[in-house]
Amino acid sequence: MTVAECIRSRGPLLIVLLAGVVWTSCDLASAGNTVILSANSPPSIEPTVQHRFEYEKEAVVDGRVAVESEIQLDSLDNILSRNGFGRSDVVDARIDSVEVNRESAPSLTDADVFLGTSADGPRVAQVASFPDGASSVVDDTSTPVREAVQNRIRTLHGRFGLERPDDGVVRAKVYYRLKVEGV
Repeated sequence: MTVAECIRSRGPLLIVLLAGVVWTSCDLASAGNTVILSANSPPSIEPTVQHRFEYEKEAVVDGRVAVESEIQLDSLDNILSRNGFGRSDVVDARIDSVEVNRESAPSLTDADVFLGTSADGPRVAQVASFPDGASSVVDDTSTPVREAVQNRIRTLHGRFGLERPDDGVVRAKVYYRLKVEGV
């Protein structure tokens, strides 16, 4: 059988096989409509949110205080919007790290920080102690938070240990890593 005869007799089979390869390639290429937003993903606006916890000494009980944060700078919603996305576009979310700063709370000894309005949310930072003289500590434990992000949770809940009851402000800088669809 010559090459021409082979092509004529098996041509329809080759077309079907070739179409299958093209279809598969297109399907695989559609997975490329996602982007990662993180502190290391220029030129996007970094998904970093700064929170502020303020408490008064009257709220301190047995050397402990619990307080909900206020967003200090950009909210996650604003950051996503400025990058051209919304929370509904988030298909995966993690908190890569949290920097806890005790600059205005010198008697702060330890901290537990949760995503949400109570300790029922995912723990995103745990600081057992501050090294000698350090004003901040970074907890770089990666925490999955997709569900909380998609449910539009905006604040943090902090539980802090104090050497003495006094007024104070604790800051937390949260570094997100978001995978978003819709590029």
